[in-house]
Amino acid sequence: MTIQSLYFGKDDAETDFKGSGLLQGSFLKTTIYEDIKSRKKSLVIGRKGSGKSALCLMLKKELSLEEKTYVCLVTPDAISADEIRQFQMSGVNEQQSKKLIWKYIFLVQICKFLLEVARNHNDWESSSDNSDWSVENDLSHTLNKIRSFLVENNEVDDLNFQEKFWSIINRIQTKITLKAFDQSAEIETNHETNEGKNFDYKLDFLEKYLEKLLKFFQKYKFYILVDKVDEIWDNDTSSDKTVIGLLMASKQINEIYDNAFCTVFLRADIYEQLQFFDKDKLRGDEVSVTWTSEKLPEIILERAKASTKNRDLTSDSFWSEYFPQQINTETTSDFILSYTLMRPREIIQLCNLCVDTARREGSITVECKHITQAIDSYSNWKLNDLIGEYIINYPFLNDLLILFSNTSYVVPRQCFEIVFERVIPALEERYSNYKNYLNIDTVLNILYGIGFLGVERVDKSVFYYQNAKTVEETDKVFIVHPAFRNALKCTSSIDIEGYSATDGIGNFKRYFSEIQRGRSATRVTGEILRSQPDRDGGISYLRKMLDAFRTIVIKEEIPVEVKNEISRNLSVMIKQIDEFTENSDYPDMQGEIIRINIITYLSKLKEKLSATGFVSEKSSMSRELDKLLTT
Repeated sequence: MTIQSLYFGKDDAETDFKGSGLLQGSFLKTTIYEDIKSRKKSLVIGRKGSGKSALCLMLKKELSLEEKTYVCLVTPDAISADEIRQFQMSGVNEQQSKKLIWKYIFLVQICKFLLEVARNHNDWESSSDNSDWSVENDLSHTLNKIRSFLVENNEVDDLNFQEKFWSIINRIQTKITLKAFDQSAEIETNHETNEGKNFDYKLDFLEKYLEKLLKFFQKYKFYILVDKVDEIWDNDTSSDKTVIGLLMASKQINEIYDNAFCTVFLRADIYEQLQFFDKDKLRGDEVSVTWTSEKLPEIILERAKASTKNRDLTSDSFWSEYFPQQINTETTSDFILSYTLMRPREIIQLCNLCVDTARREGSITVECKHITQAIDSYSNWKLNDLIGEYIINYPFLNDLLILFSNTSYVVPRQCFEIVFERVIPALEERYSNYKNYLNIDTVLNILYGIGFLGVERVDKSVFYYQNAKTVEETDKVFIVHPAFRNALKCTSSIDIEGYSATDGIGNFKRYFSEIQRGRSATRVTGEILRSQPDRDGGISYLRKMLDAFRTIVIKEEIPVEVKNEISRNLSVMIKQIDEFTENSDYPDMQGEIIRINIITYLSKLKEKLSATGFVSEKSSMSRELDKLLTT
């Protein structure tokens, strides 16, 4: 197996859906997909990169292939954002005005659906017991009225035509006519003092007209999918009302019509900020796009199958033949997964980056070093992406994240409070409109909610995507997510580089000289002559001490991330000693170099543990560490 053809697709759903993208050939149908088709759910909520747009595009494709089913996609455009936010009709409030825009758009789409049915089916199947239509039972004549309505209002009847919203708003603000339905009254919205109510009246007429007509097409299904709402959202009151108007108009369509459905795909951070009276009525319509540690790797496997054209590829063979099975004592799939916020986009980006790195070095498979190299670039991407994702919500985020650079990725609440209090005046001066956000509790909840920080609970690091709750007063230890550590240069829980079996190689001459003189590794004594240790005696005793220290570390009440990192480093030391004692080919001096490396690391460890306050001087861990340093 080689990585020559291995590829995991594009970063964004729109591009991945077309051309060389893999979305269409590797899409995973989830319960959400089935819930939307069956009308159980109509409001899809998820974070950026969680797969909302992929779900939307695949629904559009798959539903379009079903018999007697029609689908259209409505996507607001950023260029129309100002026109939408500023839209206001007299006689109704701003939120109702925004709702009327969406209601008009949806009703026009339903008109287009009906004309599409007429074009595709000369002998369409219709059914109705409604006697109100006994006088006007000629469907062709009725549909001609629909066509005339669209023409008279300069609407294009092509379902695939995506018109700019500003153009639609301009038509609403000038003249909307219902002459096609023998309704002589028109709306001259620039001159009417009650333009909003008049427009609402006209839309109600069209709504009821279509309701009767749709009963003739009960065997047909019509889907309106709304995506990219964030293009017109700017974290202000008008933007909120635009989105609320969309949700209310969508719900109204779903309540009135039996065979016309409207589904909205919305970013979670936008939806969570909306406050309106009827929000509780949407709870039953909501469904969140979430991924588990079991399901997310399936995306990578399906995309690997598609790109390599090997449909028999299994998870075990993929993670052993294309990638290494393990990295840093973890399975590679778990290791890569830990660097994501449980979203498809992140695991796709990281796996692509690993393959690209290996390919640049001429390797036929991805090796551990390629993953390590890829994480450096990936971490920079993710930090920039996080700031960009929330630039509208939290413009001060970049300044906050600087506080976590070049330090430990384990952050005690007390330490953060001290640092944060020092910078509050500068932040409040720079972001005067956001003073209400700039307090300890709010900032910690923001950082937890966006996935940057996790909390330690019951000896486990927990992130928002695992437990979508708020930060509690009892949460005393916070953890920077692995995805951002390399970019911020906070890759150690104790702010020191991990122990490496190769440490000291570059200093061999100095080590040799100091070993010959018998100088202490802790640098607490001068040049004192020491007797030379035997090959195994001293190093074997050190190994025994390290093993005892590791047992104490595991039992110590310290942050779990700190505990795990120290334990990992101790394991590397013990393994290195075992290799030395078991291999008689190693020179005796190698053992003394190993001892110096270990004592040097442990000296730094003691210094950092004291500085962070993780361990008290009177603790058993501190006492045992002192013994080790005098070994």
